[in-house]
Amino acid sequence: MKSGTMTQQSSISASVASVLGSSATDNLTEMFKSELETLEQYHRTINSPELTFEELLQEYRMLGERYENLVRQAGKLTRIGDVAQRKLINAKGELAAQSEVIERANSELQEKNERLRESLEEINQLNVNLGIEQAQADNLLLNILPPDIAARLKEGEENIADLFEDATVVFTDIVGFTNLASLVSATTIVKLLNMLFSRFDKLLDHFPVEKIKTIGDSYMLASGIPTQRKDHALQAASFAFAMQNELNRFVAETGYPISMRIGLHSGPVVAGIIGTRKFVYDLWGDTVNIASRMESHGQPGKIHCSETVYERLKTVYQFERRGAIDIKGKGKMDTYFLIGSLTNNSALQEL
Repeated sequence: MKSGTMTQQSSISASVASVLGSSATDNLTEMFKSELETLEQYHRTINSPELTFEELLQEYRMLGERYENLVRQAGKLTRIGDVAQRKLINAKGELAAQSEVIERANSELQEKNERLRESLEEINQLNVNLGIEQAQADNLLLNILPPDIAARLKEGEENIADLFEDATVVFTDIVGFTNLASLVSATTIVKLLNMLFSRFDKLLDHFPVEKIKTIGDSYMLASGIPTQRKDHALQAASFAFAMQNELNRFVAETGYPISMRIGLHSGPVVAGIIGTRKFVYDLWGDTVNIASRMESHGQPGKIHCSETVYERLKTVYQFERRGAIDIKGKGKMDTYFLIGSLTNNSALQEL
């Protein structure tokens, strides 16, 4: 019984201590201790046959005093219990209020998390759309500029102008285009020109040449820019022949009687970008002017070359010497018509 009573005492003490603190625990412990001692003394008294009547009377008086003391302690404990109950009620109310605050905070946090998730989804979608638009802008830029030049422009370089000591410039012009334009509608003529120049554009995938621009029915390109290469004259000539073959197929398919003059010249050029809006990668220098003169002084269906091009390709291609002709702004110049390939493959490999 003593063991069970001690366990109960410890449990009650722990409960009171959690609410009122160590002082209440001490009072409760003292009360139970006194109760146990009184109970033990009572058992010793009634089980002791050796005590006289006077001794028993004295023991009962002492027990009575102890019980009176226990009653006072019980009253005190009752008051402590009342305080504990009030504190428990107050603690319960505070806990309920805190729970409501926590619930509201959790609800607000969930709403914020949901808004954040929606914002992240919107940002991700914007990033996807931005990536698509960026890719489209990059593709559009690459359709206007060489990849190396486009990269330099995107990196913030503003004044792009490079000197190339040696390159080959090619000009072409459609012969008979003006007469054809007078016979068909403007829509038809633009459609035909787009078909032909689109075929020329497809050839660019197979030759290391760079399209510079089109002006009306003229098509301008170069080799050796923006990436320098030793065989630029050879590549330009090969592309000129490819353009002739493509034009012949176009005429056979459409039946329109047109031909083409082509002019080539090699030498130093300056290449760069003009303007900040609708900019274009262009070429400047005497080499460009001479190449243009080779085209304008040429003949329909032929590739007209300067002596410079002839000297570089005479071991690879057949030429027909045209002789000295008067070139506007340059005076007399020896020029040649590029006819076709020789069978000297070793010379071609060296170039």
